[in-house]
Amino acid sequence: MLFTTPVVLLVALTAMVFWEATRMNLSPARKEQWPWRLALLDAEALCSLLAVCLAFVLGRAQFARAVRPIIGWNGYVNRDMNARNRRTRLRGRPALVWVVGLRNGGMHSATLESVAYHVQPKGQLVVAADVQWLGYAAAVAELEALGLRLGKDFDLHALGVGTPLGVTVDRDGLYTARFSAPAISLLDNVYVRIRVIDAVGDTHERILHCLRAAEIEIRSALAQES
Repeated sequence: MLFTTPVVLLVALTAMVFWEATRMNLSPARKEQWPWRLALLDAEALCSLLAVCLAFVLGRAQFARAVRPIIGWNGYVNRDMNARNRRTRLRGRPALVWVVGLRNGGMHSATLESVAYHVQPKGQLVVAADVQWLGYAAAVAELEALGLRLGKDFDLHALGVGTPLGVTVDRDGLYTARFSAPAISLLDNVYVRIRVIDAVGDTHERILHCLRAAEIEIRSALAQES
C-alpha cells in the first residue's frame, strides 16, 4: 500500500498531463466539444505535481532497496548437546545433528510477519501447487506421526510473529530447527516459509529447504571422525 498508492497517483498524473497536452493542440472550437471541454488542472500545475510525485516514487524505491532484508538460511553439522540416551552417554560423545539457522544478510532489520511449515517424507512427491502449509503445532504433529520424537529426533523453534530479525553477523543465525540422523533418513525435506516486513512496509518471502545437503554433510562429518 505504501508503494502502490504513489505509483497509481503517478500514473494518473501522467495521464492528466497527456490529456492537457492534447487539449492544448486542439482548435478553440474543438475544445468546446465534449469530452475535450473537461479541464482538470492547468498544464503547469500538473507538471509540477508530476515532478514531485516522480521524485517521491524514485526516492522511495531507492530507500526500499537500501533497507531490503536479504533473508537466507544455513545448515551445519553439530553435536547434539540435548542427547540423553544411554548409548550416547556411555560413549561420552553426543551424536551428530543437523542444525538450521535463519539469517538476514541485509543492512537493516526486518520484522517476522508469518511462519509456515511443510513436511515431506521420503518418497512423497508433492506438486508445488498442492503444498499444504502448516502451523507450528501441526508440523510437529506430522513429524511425530512419522515416529520421530520431539526434542530427541527433531526440534522446531517456535518463531513468533513480530520477532525482529536483526542483521546476522555470525555463522549460526537465528536457531530454526534441529534434526537427528534418523529423522533425516525418514524425511525428504522440511520447508519453512518465512515472511518478513522491512522498514518501509514491504513484504518479503523466503522458503527454507531445511534438509538440503543434510544427509551428505552428516556422512562427511562421520567419515572425518572415523
